[in-house]
Amino acid sequence: MGDRIPAHMELAVNYSPQAADLLRSGQINFDLFKTPNWHNMVEEAMNYHPVYIHFDLNVGLGKIAHQNWGEVEDFLNKTGTEMVNLHVVAPENLNACNEMDIEAFLDSVIDEVRLVCKRFGEDHVIAENVPLPISGKPYLRPVAMPRFFQRLVSETGCGMLLDLAHASITALTLQTEPIAFFSEFPIRRLREIHVTGLGIHQGVIHDHMELRDHDWCLFESAIHQIRAGNWRKPEIIAFEYGGTGEPFVWRSESRVLLEQVPRLYSLIHNGNNNNSSG
Repeated sequence: MGDRIPAHMELAVNYSPQAADLLRSGQINFDLFKTPNWHNMVEEAMNYHPVYIHFDLNVGLGKIAHQNWGEVEDFLNKTGTEMVNLHVVAPENLNACNEMDIEAFLDSVIDEVRLVCKRFGEDHVIAENVPLPISGKPYLRPVAMPRFFQRLVSETGCGMLLDLAHASITALTLQTEPIAFFSEFPIRRLREIHVTGLGIHQGVIHDHMELRDHDWCLFESAIHQIRAGNWRKPEIIAFEYGGTGEPFVWRSESRVLLEQVPRLYSLIHNGNNNNSSG
């Protein structure tokens, strides 16, 4: 990855009808809408604001070679999106207790990322950390840990997409301090950050929730690390609250966007916290 540091960070917000209405009425301001690679949503969001795509591309399942890259390139060209993001996942049948199996699997993930880097250039590929939940899914442990991402960016040249909520869930599972845990990822290769709150819904911890005091503390710590030069300044910080469809019906409140987007915008663009509430 090149060493060029962006002049400024941009705040992106998940596309939702609520966010579009608040933007159109001038009640909130941000730089980009973040959308999945869904044609209808991209078209709708582009009516209101510049858009960048967060692709539903996974590495770790052996399917990346069969991806429709022509469609990916069409989305990149249409929106001006500069990064091809990859979710690093693992198959449920991975034996997380067998070191030989794990090493062979991690080698295959690196090969898949190399394939994408070869097509788009390593400066245009970023890999996102997966959450390791407190209960279940032990097969995800090998791809949830910072050490693997250190190896991944070193061997492929790709950049890091650090999802703070995902890393916070993993830190809870490991019973470790989250702020120090964040810095174990390859933050010198940071290109994008995702931020949301964590909360309990139907007895299970979820991200994509509104930010509360603890979440704000973690995000403000990340901003401090960036301002201090300890982390690379990312091109984009995305607030992943809100959306469309059933999964987001109960977490796309205008009230939350109206309260939290301006505070995020001020922190990102001015370095100020203009709202002491969480």
